Amino acid sequence: MPSQVHSEIQIVADGLAIDLPDALDLTYQRIPDYDDTEHVVAGWKGDDFQYFVTFSKMPPGWLDADAWMTGFIHDLGVASEDGSLEVQGGGAFRSGGGFDISYIGVTYILRGEQEVRYQLVYFITDGRNSYLSLATRIGGIAVPQFEAEVKSILESTHHPSTNVSALIQRSEDRYFGFWVGGYAGGKKGGVDVIFELKDDMTFSRKEASDGERNAEYTGVWSISGDSFSWTYLYAEPATQEGRSTETDTISSFDGDTLILVSEDGQRRLVMQRSR
Repeated sequence: MPSQVHSEIQIVADGLAIDLPDALDLTYQRIPDYDDTEHVVAGWKGDDFQYFVTFSKMPPGWLDADAWMTGFIHDLGVASEDGSLEVQGGGAFRSGGGFDISYIGVTYILRGEQEVRYQLVYFITDGRNSYLSLATRIGGIAVPQFEAEVKSILESTHHPSTNVSALIQRSEDRYFGFWVGGYAGGKKGGVDVIFELKDDMTFSRKEASDGERNAEYTGVWSISGDSFSWTYLYAEPATQEGRSTETDTISSFDGDTLILVSEDGQRRLVMQRSR
């Protein structure tokens, strides 16, 4: 079993804490194969990794669970192989700490892949702030047991009793905002790029050459170590959508200047923070 961080009460996002049930074999730790910078709740059976649960705070004002779920299902459908997305069940409950929680189960195959994934998706709110939790089944744990164990974790959600949550900062937080710049050299030299990295981990990106817009993208982004990944959920022109995922290397970042190098090393994207 990987190195662990043990805690009876664990703060998982700014303003959100959980109690790790004693009856379950759980740790709060980094999972390198998922993201070596983010802690997750990991479920085990001995040394067998069974599932993991992530938590993230939603942007201010996102309080409507039904509206958010509808958008999530749409975006996931775009990112999945045609006809592979299935929404399975769902419901709502209230945690012991006063959070209202809505959830669905989804199975899907990401575009270009063959693996069938099963996740539980939870929208958590206290009426002032909202949070997203994703539970991903990894090992041979039976689906009913997986669902029951994750529900027991979510039922324990409550407000932290101290201000320690204010100290939590994701590595991605430093990158939020608008960026402008372009490619240096290579085949795409002279292409202007504007993108916004949002705190809900989505992005919008526009590329233009000679003052004419020639591509626009939206999707989700993530950082793991020095790797910066773009997952494209929408593209215009539509033919660009085949480029579903790209991973760049963060060559340099000082808070105001961001330099990304393409996976093949042939392109350098030099960006300046706009505001």
